[in-house]
Amino acid sequence: MHRRTVLIIGEICIDTHLDIVDKNGPLVRLGGIFHSARACSALGMEYALAYYAPDYLEDDINYFSCVLRTKGCYRIGTVNNAPNIMLINESREAGDQGYYNIVKDQALFTEKGNLQEVVDAVKPTDILVYPGRYNTQKVINDLMGFDGRIHIDFHYDSEDIIGSTASKITTIILSTSSPVFKNECNGTMKNLISYFKGHHAEYLLVKENRGGAYSYSFAENRFYESPAYYVPTMHSVGVGDVYNAVFISDFFENNVEKKMRLASLFAAKYAETMCYERFENNVQLVLKNIDEMITLEGVRLSWEERHTKNIYLAAPDFPDVNIDLLEKISDCLKYHNFVPRLPIRENGLVKATMTFEEELNIYRKDVELIDTCDLLIAVLLFNDPGTLVELGMFAQSGKPTIVFDPYSICDNMFVRHTPTFMCKTIGEVIDATYQCLKRRQKHG
Repeated sequence: MHRRTVLIIGEICIDTHLDIVDKNGPLVRLGGIFHSARACSALGMEYALAYYAPDYLEDDINYFSCVLRTKGCYRIGTVNNAPNIMLINESREAGDQGYYNIVKDQALFTEKGNLQEVVDAVKPTDILVYPGRYNTQKVINDLMGFDGRIHIDFHYDSEDIIGSTASKITTIILSTSSPVFKNECNGTMKNLISYFKGHHAEYLLVKENRGGAYSYSFAENRFYESPAYYVPTMHSVGVGDVYNAVFISDFFENNVEKKMRLASLFAAKYAETMCYERFENNVQLVLKNIDEMITLEGVRLSWEERHTKNIYLAAPDFPDVNIDLLEKISDCLKYHNFVPRLPIRENGLVKATMTFEEELNIYRKDVELIDTCDLLIAVLLFNDPGTLVELGMFAQSGKPTIVFDPYSICDNMFVRHTPTFMCKTIGEVIDATYQCLKRRQKHG
């Protein structure tokens, strides 16, 4: 039986997955704080919602809050002049997801309910706040008298909203896609700890998507970390919100690492389906085998570690070739903080007018670059002999290799059996990259 009651505060929108299409068009469902709501419901936690949303969503919100067994669903603000529809171009997050909130700049937020009355009615032990375009500072100020645990997720729309509050924050939550992490703190845990040091928080949680997560205890001056768990990813939207719900729960209350591993497991289960019933069934299956499940080997590769990983992109990067897929892979690797290396752009393109010595110099530079890289990805835009030779040379070194064959042109036995992974999509390439470069972790 759970001993905590969670009040989740934030916006509700409509997630529209442009790349997941059935006979009715793009897949749509309630997003925003409903992602954490699904996690709380599946886990059997007692929770309530306090939300901002447009009028037209009211019936759907009330219906699904009943389906998801909320203790209460309270509207504390409305959104006018904008539909709160979030377009998502890349659901799996192979690269930038291309979020776009339709006509967001004309949205007008109006306070509607009394947050203190909601707190009095729900009597939460924990409050999870998702900052947004509403008056988040007012919400934080309204919680100044709350003597329970407050957890704040600093996501895309947040500023430094806790700077002027006297409330003690239990958990500050970020992801590696947060502007605070990337821009203000230059993507390092050291800078992040320094940035939030004066806010008297207990924990700082940093979710590093496919690479796992860090948690830092200010009181103990200690890091905890846990891996991510690989699943065939259908989407990654709201996966971090599921992680949040588990992290603030009373599961493994005295063991932070176990709690983080459990959060990663449920986040993975959320990523593999859009069906709530299937997610709930999978959650219950994990809970029945919880001690065994948290010992599974995962994928650990921190944000900062990734930037030390050089990835050789072997491809016919020539002026007369369509290299859009090569550019896309390079961009996706950079999004995940890996370092793609493009030999022709770094060392030069061999031309017919070159001397033997000039050509040999480029060859030697390419071989030196191969030696310094941790992984090779061969991009088969066509059966380019140079790409295939580079694949063989790299594989001979014992380091991992990936073949990306988007056009299914690979019909050679040696090419099929040489690489560590054969991939047909960019999403598969990114997943395979983590598998090749991961730091293996088992539960201690």
